[in-house]
Amino acid sequence: MATIRRRKNNWQAVIRLKGHPAFYKTFTQKTDAKNWTKIAEHRIHRDDAGILIKKYPIFKEIVNRYLNEVSVNKRCFKIEKLIIKNILKERFCDLSLNKITPKIIADFRDRQMTQVKANTFNRRLDVVSNIFSICRKEWDYPVNNPCLMIKRPKNPEPRNRVLNQTEIRKLLSDNSLSLELRQIIIVALETGMRKSEILSIKREHINDNLLHIPITKTKSRTIPLTKLAQKTLLESHIPYRINVNTLGHTWRRLMRKHKLNDVCFHDLRHTALTNLFLKKSLTVPEVMLISGHSDPRILLKTYTNLKAQDLVEKIG
Repeated sequence: MATIRRRKNNWQAVIRLKGHPAFYKTFTQKTDAKNWTKIAEHRIHRDDAGILIKKYPIFKEIVNRYLNEVSVNKRCFKIEKLIIKNILKERFCDLSLNKITPKIIADFRDRQMTQVKANTFNRRLDVVSNIFSICRKEWDYPVNNPCLMIKRPKNPEPRNRVLNQTEIRKLLSDNSLSLELRQIIIVALETGMRKSEILSIKREHINDNLLHIPITKTKSRTIPLTKLAQKTLLESHIPYRINVNTLGHTWRRLMRKHKLNDVCFHDLRHTALTNLFLKKSLTVPEVMLISGHSDPRILLKTYTNLKAQDLVEKIG
């Protein structure tokens, strides 16, 4: 626990406690350093040794503090709240903050990877990692971040599933489809908006052939509306009455019915943005204005090969 070492003309006593920062004290005489370490070791849990033993909270308490002080101020609060709900189910949440090692986080990874996809786990790991960073930088807990010491699973390549016209006609001609869901599908295909954005539309956001989206995944934006999008929104009950969970269940049921199990609602966005490239011949900056992408690399990574295939036909 204690060591004494020579430092130029002085003697430095060092006391190390597992899970705590080392404590140093310098003396001119080696005997004084030895005496101090003996006294300090006997009084290690008392303040009169000049050492304050840092008490580390249970990780679950830290997670809840993070939720209430940090997450609550984020635009993605609802999503992060769901991620944290899953994290709190893990056994390591009952350990002290300083007892969570890279091995424990690696075990967390291995368990999770039998249950969820890599990108889902990595989002959860990002939250845990951010919690440790906040603890160290802002909450005065001298802990290392174990999340930075393990190997992350590689995220899969971005989805680029695009619905063809036959599939779109099949969906929109389904007689069992509610009017509201049909309208939502049309809006998604015409605007490339995300599901949450569509469900958040209010009548005051619509100004003739423009739609203003005040809060999005990245930032607010205004997008142009096609004539079909204008007509559909005009005829819709705005805001839409269906909630995100019901929409998800209804969509999956519809996909099973039409044997399109590989299609998720977000693929309507892929389809819309791809059509802006292929059919409307819009440029990357123009599509970014509509899609809300802040990084052209993300947009290009998902859609460039589709545009390249089209260029083959154009150049003969």
